[in-house]
Amino acid sequence: MKLDQFKVTPLLDTLCLEKISDKVYFSEKYSGYISNSRLGYLNPRQDGSPEKFFAGFQDRFSQAFELGSAVHELVLQPEYFELAEELGKPTAKLGAVADKLYPISIEREVTMDDLIAASDVVDYYKGKITTTLFKEVIKQCTPYWENRRNLEFNLERDKELIFLDPKSKATVVSCVESLRNNDKVMKLLHPQGLVEDPISENEKAILLDVKVEAPDGKSIVLRLKSKLDNYTIDTETNTIVLNDIKTIGKVVSEIDNNILAFHYSREMGMYMYLLKQVANKFYNLKNPKYSANYLVVSTIPNYYSKVRPVTQKELVSGFWEFRTLLRYVAYLIMYKGYSFNEQRGKFAL
Repeated sequence: MKLDQFKVTPLLDTLCLEKISDKVYFSEKYSGYISNSRLGYLNPRQDGSPEKFFAGFQDRFSQAFELGSAVHELVLQPEYFELAEELGKPTAKLGAVADKLYPISIEREVTMDDLIAASDVVDYYKGKITTTLFKEVIKQCTPYWENRRNLEFNLERDKELIFLDPKSKATVVSCVESLRNNDKVMKLLHPQGLVEDPISENEKAILLDVKVEAPDGKSIVLRLKSKLDNYTIDTETNTIVLNDIKTIGKVVSEIDNNILAFHYSREMGMYMYLLKQVANKFYNLKNPKYSANYLVVSTIPNYYSKVRPVTQKELVSGFWEFRTLLRYVAYLIMYKGYSFNEQRGKFAL
């Protein structure tokens, strides 16, 4: 039985376009949905396997992810997010430990066991926590915890705060300024039309169920989820544009290496497929013209940014990879005994 014999059909009556917060999007409510990042855990070319895919997302600290998330939030949702002032947050992994322990510090005193659990997630002196180190961690984190508690209980604030250490905060500010000062980036995020400006939406979630049928008649329904950084709909020209912000810890000219390494083409192929369904159902665009772009910014000085268009070849190859992995998921469930219901891991981004 070959994977290309599996038929995948979208169940368009299930197609939803919603504004969903990250907290809800990554919650148990949508844990049964398959995302692009989740498919990376299955792809053997990304060191994936069925065991990793069905085991679920493991909570691990990533400095790059923390920086990228802050840049996304400030560029795409400035009405909802802002950087907190300097609160004495420790740098690097100790700062991540401080954030992990902060909710506990509100309710009670932090214990050695709490620190050990946090260190396992962050990989901060994992397996090497001593009484001396515990006392030092508490000493360095306590001022940050106290300052943060005082700041969060403020009736005058109406935006969600982003808490970063001084070095990370400076990096994020520079990246955001670079993107905002890039005319090409801003024109893509805020396009203008001849009579009416195109619709521009940020951080919208798309949900869709698909039916996968095997050659022998067996079938299964899989649930997809995605959260698009930005898309624009131009009804005047029957055009849709997909834009995705990418932070890179190298010079921006290295983005092509990241595209290959992290299989960004699959992400864009999946997102474009879903966006085309949305354009048809919710905006009445039939067979629209389409394009996609990476809005790239470097997290190292001089924090350059640029627009890197996604080629038609990349979109198509990425879509094929996405479709192949979906078929593989269906095969594993129908013929190899794997099941989402038996897993307790959380789904990835």
